[in-house]
Amino acid sequence: MDLFGSSPPLVQGNVAMAIRSALVDAYHARLPAAERKVLEQIRAAVHAACPGAEECLSYGMPAVKLDGTPLVGWRAAAKHGAFHPLSGSTVETCKGALVDYDTSKGTIRFPFDAVLPAKLVKLLVATRIGEIRQNDKKATKLKKKPVKEQATKPKKKPPAKAQGKGTAGKPPAVKNQVLVKKPAAKRASLKQTVAKGGVRPTNRHDA
Repeated sequence: MDLFGSSPPLVQGNVAMAIRSALVDAYHARLPAAERKVLEQIRAAVHAACPGAEECLSYGMPAVKLDGTPLVGWRAAAKHGAFHPLSGSTVETCKGALVDYDTSKGTIRFPFDAVLPAKLVKLLVATRIGEIRQNDKKATKLKKKPVKEQATKPKKKPPAKAQGKGTAGKPPAVKNQVLVKKPAAKRASLKQTVAKGGVRPTNRHDA
C-alpha cells in the first residue's frame, strides 16, 4: 500500500487487476449494509470493464482513473445510488440504453433495490474510455501540427525630416557661398555703363 492508501495491482496471468484504494474501502464501510452491497457490485462491474483502473476519491466519492484521467465514479445519495461517467457527453451518447433510469447531464440515478446491470456499466465505461482516447488523439495531433510562419510585413521607411519651414525634401542651403561673376557677365555690365555716358574705358596704350 502506498502513501495515498492504494494497493499495488494484482496480476492474474498477463492481466492487471484492480488497483484498490483504502479510501474507497473506508467510504463503503460507513454505509448501511444494503447500500454497501449495491456499491460493491458497481465497483466490481467497473473493474471488470476496465482491468487495471486505479481507484481514488473524486469530488469526495469513489471513482477510478485511467492513465491519470478520471474515468467514472459512484456514490450513495440520500434515497438512491448514483453513477457518474465524469463526462458531459457519455449519458447523451448512451441515452438509448438509459431510458429506464433517471438521468441528468453527468449522473445516472438508480434505486438501491435495482442495481445497474454489469452489462450497462460495461457500456458506460467503454464509452468513457473511447472519449478519453479520442481526446488523447486530438491532443497528439495538436502537438504534431506545424506552426505556420507568419509573413513579416516590410517595415515602412520613416518620412524625411523637414530641413526648415517650407523646405521639406530640398537640399540644405549653403551659407556664406561666394558667387564669382563670369567674365562675360562683367563685360556686358561695363558696356551698359559706357552706353549711358558713364566712365570711359581706359586704353593701356593712351599715355
